[in-house]
Amino acid sequence: MGETDVDTGTRALDLRAPWGRRSRARGWDPPEDWWTPAVDAVCAAHDDGRDLTGPCARLGSARARGGIGVGQSLTDLAAFTDVAGWDTPPLELLSATAEGWADAGRGDDTCQDPLTGLANAAYLRTRLAELYRCPEEAEPAAARHRLLVVSLAAGLDPWRRTARLIVLGHELGRFFTRGESVCVLSRGRAAALVPAAPTLTAELSALRTGPCRDAGASVCEVSLPATHREAVTLLDILAGT
Repeated sequence: MGETDVDTGTRALDLRAPWGRRSRARGWDPPEDWWTPAVDAVCAAHDDGRDLTGPCARLGSARARGGIGVGQSLTDLAAFTDVAGWDTPPLELLSATAEGWADAGRGDDTCQDPLTGLANAAYLRTRLAELYRCPEEAEPAAARHRLLVVSLAAGLDPWRRTARLIVLGHELGRFFTRGESVCVLSRGRAAALVPAAPTLTAELSALRTGPCRDAGASVCEVSLPATHREAVTLLDILAGT
């Protein structure tokens, strides 16, 4: 279905109006650019009692194509679920919107995590295997790299935890711009594989006072172990907590 092929009724439009007002009250900018046909698709599906995951994915995709950031897109979704009667946005709708947003900017052949747009844990494992590959008795390139592990605070409810991870992933992608491998390890943790450069201390400080502070996350520097097997075990531990 194309962006102009939405058939909506009066009830859908009645829901659209308070949704738009609530979203603008929460800071939507610019106010006049809020509406898209995908908005009516979400409203119509809700009023017909249909599954909302598909329309929400379409909404996320439309927001991304319109140049709207993932954080503002999810705030807009929260405005919709508020006027529709939910106390908090259902996790499946949050995920669908974020995945639609991420899919709009990537192809099908990818190793990206669909929620955050970062590389997935499998990619990090592959990258580490490359760094440990070296002749016998030689020092692996892994010895000259560090993991910066970013962890969200414990105790968040599932939707807020996921929402923060999505926004954090977007901000980490903007923070690391010099070829670092930035990956999601779990739904509460991400990691950046970076060179052990003299600037690392300053970079770690900037990360703490920038993206991590905004997301209520902590960050620590982790040295890579001596062997690839130990590194894989380390990733398993980090991903499981």
